[in-house]
Amino acid sequence: MPVQIFSFGGLVNGLSAALLGLFVFSRKPHDIRHQTYAIFCFCLTVWSYSYFRWMISDNAADALLWSRVLMAGAIFIPPTAFHHLVRLLDKKISHLFIAANYVVSMALFCGNWDSWIVRGVAARGPFPYWPVPGPLFHIHVAQLVGLAMLGIVILLRELRRAEGLKRNQIRFLIVAEIVGWSGGATNYPLWYAIPILPYGNILVSAYTAIFAYAMVRYRLLDIELVIKRSLIYAFQLLILLTPCYVLLLLAQTLFFGEVSPRFSLFSLFMFILVGFFFPKFRFSTDEAFERVLFKKRHDYRATLLHSSREMLSMVELEAVCDNLVKTVVKALGVPRASLFLLDEGSGSYKLRSSVGLNLQEADTPEIARDDPLIEILMQRHEALIREELELAGDEGPALEAARKMAGLQSEIALPLNSKERLIAILNLALREGREMYSPEDIEVLSTLANQAAIAIENARLYENLKLSQSIIRRADRLSSLGMLTAGLAHEIRNPLVAIRTFTQLLPERYQDQEFRNVFQTVALKEVDRICGLVNDLLNFARPSTPNVSAQDVNEIVDAIARILDTEAKDKDVKIEIHLGTGLPKIFIDKEQIKQVCMNLILNAIQSIEGAGTVEVSTRLFGENGSKRFAQIEVRDTGVGIPEKDIENIFNPFFTTKKDGSGLGLSISHQIVKEHGGYIVVESQVGRGTSFFVRLPVGYNPRQGMKPLPQAHEADPGR
Repeated sequence: MPVQIFSFGGLVNGLSAALLGLFVFSRKPHDIRHQTYAIFCFCLTVWSYSYFRWMISDNAADALLWSRVLMAGAIFIPPTAFHHLVRLLDKKISHLFIAANYVVSMALFCGNWDSWIVRGVAARGPFPYWPVPGPLFHIHVAQLVGLAMLGIVILLRELRRAEGLKRNQIRFLIVAEIVGWSGGATNYPLWYAIPILPYGNILVSAYTAIFAYAMVRYRLLDIELVIKRSLIYAFQLLILLTPCYVLLLLAQTLFFGEVSPRFSLFSLFMFILVGFFFPKFRFSTDEAFERVLFKKRHDYRATLLHSSREMLSMVELEAVCDNLVKTVVKALGVPRASLFLLDEGSGSYKLRSSVGLNLQEADTPEIARDDPLIEILMQRHEALIREELELAGDEGPALEAARKMAGLQSEIALPLNSKERLIAILNLALREGREMYSPEDIEVLSTLANQAAIAIENARLYENLKLSQSIIRRADRLSSLGMLTAGLAHEIRNPLVAIRTFTQLLPERYQDQEFRNVFQTVALKEVDRICGLVNDLLNFARPSTPNVSAQDVNEIVDAIARILDTEAKDKDVKIEIHLGTGLPKIFIDKEQIKQVCMNLILNAIQSIEGAGTVEVSTRLFGENGSKRFAQIEVRDTGVGIPEKDIENIFNPFFTTKKDGSGLGLSISHQIVKEHGGYIVVESQVGRGTSFFVRLPVGYNPRQGMKPLPQAHEADPGR
């Protein structure tokens, strides 16, 4: 084997050590671990570059000079490598021990420039000028072996105690120690006339590379996986390159009559280099070349993939469907596209979104569950191309499916599957220029369809959640109405009794002018009172669509307090109202805020045992001197809320009452939050509780508010 091959290994070691040392040091120049690594790499660079120069020397004098220069670097490799290892592991090693090793290396360095380390050079094997060891060389070898073995022992001990990421890092370092020191050790047998050539010298680069990787990367690959992949890749290269190399040797014999060892080795090296780097080069440049040579195709793929990520963040089903269809039309230049969505009730697939679709009046935008097109899509779980179905040539489900696609003006039908269930079908016409879809196009569209299926399922879950929320609020409204009507029935009965009494007496005392005047006044007053109570109750109970507009908070609070006055009187509770002056109107959903006030005031009444007071007040509240809120305060003299329960009172289904549902405060909190506000609670056990509802003044509902359906229902449970 030519000497130049070994010299090349030294050059590679030197370049890799220099580059890695600079790179790691630049990452954290003030970190002692990075500093010691850089010093170690410097020593390794001196040794490796001098190794290269010594190998290519053509006379004994130059070879002796460079062999002594390389030993100047080699002498400091053991202490710097060990020092860096203990710093990296944060291992407590005696500073005296480390200093002593540096002193030994310094002493060897001083003797290196005479014959104490390298006595001379002589021919050894294929090397004409191999160094001859001096008396102190053996001390260097002992230091190298001792520190290398000690480093491996320390790593093995740390491995037993380490876990998680640290354990994986140590496994990397153990591999680096074994590979690096074993490879570097192959340089020493010829010093003692043992006929072992330095085949493993190139492995020193693996030591520096693995240490750099373990320091820079926080999350490391599994070392076992790295080794397995490396062995598999090496085996694949061997299978691929062996016949090529044999053919190269045969070609040399055929054309030149002989095999050139240097050319053959160089060719082998180039084969290995190309085999190793070509896959990485291909993967890293594929996208760049495609962007330059096939810009239009790259752009539409990027558009579709970006759209698939956007759809996953959408929660409205209509928006997901429209986005899918319009994006495909825009990216591919498709003149017609349609999306048919599974209707859970009927089991058929109904048209949900389309662009450019011109169906005849007789055509129903619906595909039955037992339609051949649906059955084939369910069986194959892949895109259907109408032309391929027609080429099947037989009268059967495939041809019927092709006819259905023709009626839908579709050339390709993409299934959207979720959990092995067909939930939608995306139909597309031919691309612009009447071009058909390539396998790559279908692959990209299939990926988009899979993402769209997930987005559709998420949107449906969101719709179901809103429906469930509406049902819960409706049930809570009925619960509140049940309690209110019992009190209002008593309140209405009293004026009716008075009216009935006056009506019975009217025939007997009709001639009494004074009686008639009193009767008219009292009857009208009581009737107005009944009408007011009924209207307030209807305003609270009547379902209404969400409607955000500028409202007067004082009017809302006053109306709800009036409704609940009867309930309060029945419990010997007095409601005191203090409405602030000068409150600006704020953008709110009136019915939702009524529900909040109903919940809080009713809770306050029910929290009082015996006689008590509920104070309801409004005022303008400023926060940090800039943001203003309209504040509604509900203060009671009830039993109070224990401190441990305050953080849970807004959680759904949490209640301290025997007959409470635990939803009232949760719903109220959600409503206020949707209005851009918040609720503050202050409570002392035995003294009462205060709720502060703060709604922002000047809040723009178009930017932040999403009114929920059936927002006016109430729940009194706390």
